[in-house]
Parts: sequence; structure tokens; C-alpha cells
Amino acid sequence: MFRRTHRTTTEHRQLVDDTTEDEVIESKIKECQRENGRCMVSTSRRLKIFYGDEKVNRILRRLSRRRERGNSYQQQFTW
Repeated sequence: MFRRTHRTTTEHRQLVDDTTEDEVIESKIKECQRENGRCMVSTSRRLKIFYGDEKVNRILRRLSRRRERGNSYQQQFTW
């Protein structure tokens, strides 16, 4: 009924799931930034409800550090 799984495969699966969640959150934030010039409060609030405060805050901090370093894809677009 209940199968035993190897501990390393379970940990690997959890790491892969976390990585894909991080990529999904990051892509949604980047999409909002491209459309609006910044990450809207409603978008971050919705993501925090769905994925949790800690993950979303960590990714927002990571993206803000990238922007401070000067990565081109996150700079404000001036038309």
C-alpha cells in the first residue's frame, strides 16, 4: 500500500519543486514589471497568498539586488 522511497530521490524532488516554484514566481513578477514598470502590490499580494510570504519576499529581494547591480532586463523602460 505505502511504498518506501529512497530519501535522496525525495529530497531531490523537493528541490526541483522549489526551483520550479521560484522560477514561476520570478517570471510572474518580471511580467508584471514589464507591463507596469514595477511590481504591483496586488500581484505580490496574490503571489504571497498562493506561494507564501517567505518565498515571494526572498525573490523580490533577489530581483531588487539584481536591479541595483544593473542587470538590463529589469531596468525601467523609458519610451
